[in-house]
Amino acid sequence: MTRPLAGAGGRGLVLRTIVDSITGAGHEVVCAVVGGPADPVPVDRSVATHRLPDVRWWEVLGPAAARRGLRSGNERLYWSPRVAAEVRRLVEVERIDAVVADGVRLAPYAEDSGRPWFVDLDDLLSDRYDLWRSRAMDLHQLLGHRRPTSRLAAEVLRRVPVGRVLALEARRLREREDVLARTAHGTSLVSPTEAARLAERVGVEVQALPMAVTAQVRRQWTGGAPLDRRLAFPGSLTAFANEEAVRWWIDELEPALRAHGLQGWELHVFGEVPDAVRARVGAPSVVLRGAFDRERLHTELVQHSFLLAPQREALGLTVKVVEAAVLGLVPLTTPQGASGMGVAHGDQMLLFRDGDGLARALGTLERWAAEGGSQTAELAGRAHAWARSSFAAEVLTRRWGAVVEGLVPGAAASGPQSGVQVGERGSR
Repeated sequence: MTRPLAGAGGRGLVLRTIVDSITGAGHEVVCAVVGGPADPVPVDRSVATHRLPDVRWWEVLGPAAARRGLRSGNERLYWSPRVAAEVRRLVEVERIDAVVADGVRLAPYAEDSGRPWFVDLDDLLSDRYDLWRSRAMDLHQLLGHRRPTSRLAAEVLRRVPVGRVLALEARRLREREDVLARTAHGTSLVSPTEAARLAERVGVEVQALPMAVTAQVRRQWTGGAPLDRRLAFPGSLTAFANEEAVRWWIDELEPALRAHGLQGWELHVFGEVPDAVRARVGAPSVVLRGAFDRERLHTELVQHSFLLAPQREALGLTVKVVEAAVLGLVPLTTPQGASGMGVAHGDQMLLFRDGDGLARALGTLERWAAEGGSQTAELAGRAHAWARSSFAAEVLTRRWGAVVEGLVPGAAASGPQSGVQVGERGSR
């Protein structure tokens, strides 16, 4: 994985689910972290975690990845013969029976491990890059925590014609996703919609394995309470999609609310805000609350009534929406943000497509509050029941237990079976 399991974020929750589910099914998990962000995330000490060497830029630009047959930039950023040798050594030393790879980026290490291997693709990066081709972003943003630290390299990357790069990368990733689905001993995606799309594309089974969402706290609703006009938005603005969501609020959504006579609504952002982004998301209606660990974040979120996820594109499953429902908040999102969830407007959440639609949704909440708030509390209750039934930890434990059984048939769940997770974040 590319950073330790102790890190937060939506993908971190998926990886936590994988590790907890496999261990919950009675197996031992050993995690291998390839590199990591510039500011190291602490390792989760409850899990056996190995820090593998990082991939150097001279290796990224060298011929090793091409010789290995890796054509996409995502794979080249993470491929190194040194790391591959370390993975094989770890497999032997730890007596690993099967390997789970987090994403297309690290699948080659699992494929070359000499053990049965499974790849969790998270979402279809090829589709995401196709969608992003029309967005105003640069290559430096796209690289995330893999971006170079020197100012000169950053300036060069900002001048790269990112649209053409994304088109090429999307085509190569689509080819690679198809190959992985056909050659791995098992493949999964978080979203059932994307899993079905890939399965139809390649003609093989692709599983949908979402995140398990649990929380120790839950918002308590009381009748007649004053309307809370703070809309919670958890998400690091190091991710382009999250920054874009906040900017949509600033440029279109909040002005539409005021045009409809809805005053005083604020977006409270919980997550990391890089200095370069801070100026772009500064607005009177935006409150930057900072980043919190997951337990503290939950404590903060349950002090709110509503979560806003203004997502313009259907990219996997929107973790923040599910998490809000588990916490007892009322989620408001777009049809794209609710993609693959099997929900309906007014049943488990309120949906909107644009500023006028959000104004109608918030206008409904204002009317319900004036009538005592019981309808809002009932909606929150339905959202909570839906999330618990669809994303319970015990459900994912059974399903990942079946994955291990498929990789190592007849493995005794209580025996010393092991699996290395190679991907975005890891733990035992």
